[in-house]
Amino acid sequence: MSNVAWESVPIRESNDSLVNLGGYDFILQPSYFDQGFSADKRIFLRKTVADKLLKIQKLVKVYKFKVWDGFRSREVQNNIYKNFWEELKSKNPEWDEERLKTETGIFVTEAVNPSRVPSHATGGAVDLTLVDVAGTELEMGTPFDHFGPESNPHYFDDPSRSRIVSRNRKILRDLMVAEDFCVDTDEWWHFDYGNQKWAVQLNRPLAIFGEAKTPS
Repeated sequence: MSNVAWESVPIRESNDSLVNLGGYDFILQPSYFDQGFSADKRIFLRKTVADKLLKIQKLVKVYKFKVWDGFRSREVQNNIYKNFWEELKSKNPEWDEERLKTETGIFVTEAVNPSRVPSHATGGAVDLTLVDVAGTELEMGTPFDHFGPESNPHYFDDPSRSRIVSRNRKILRDLMVAEDFCVDTDEWWHFDYGNQKWAVQLNRPLAIFGEAKTPS
């Protein structure tokens, strides 16, 4: 999905508030705080998104959501981008700047262009997985933020690969799609609602979430 396609979608801001997921019955593991990319361990989402997740969880009962990330400021986004850039540069010293920009951009959006709103900056993007009644994560084939082809939501649908992982990813996708989330094309853990990326993928005429303000 091209960046241009995202940017062409008009936004009619709903002014849906950001809510702290600490007040919800989810398992929270603030990944970017733990890695030192953010100074705030709280995780926020638009209230509509948080309520949709809670609705799913109440209906399914046998699973709970573990949430790694929601709203992400431009500062945190750029910290992640720079870290991944340097990681790729170290592993691939032969790559020029253009190749590094292309490869980094597959998984991480740079947040320096004010006219482009990163999906997480809207509060409508969420990174999560499912855990069972014992609190154990379902096997999803890769850890969170694994930047490689294995993270494609459908990578394990190949019959030669793990059927268990394929089934678990499908369970997660089906639960989210049923509540009108869209599935990321590169990351099995990433889902969007209400933002420009969501509007493009689901052929909606406009997005309802623009850039949210960083919580105080």
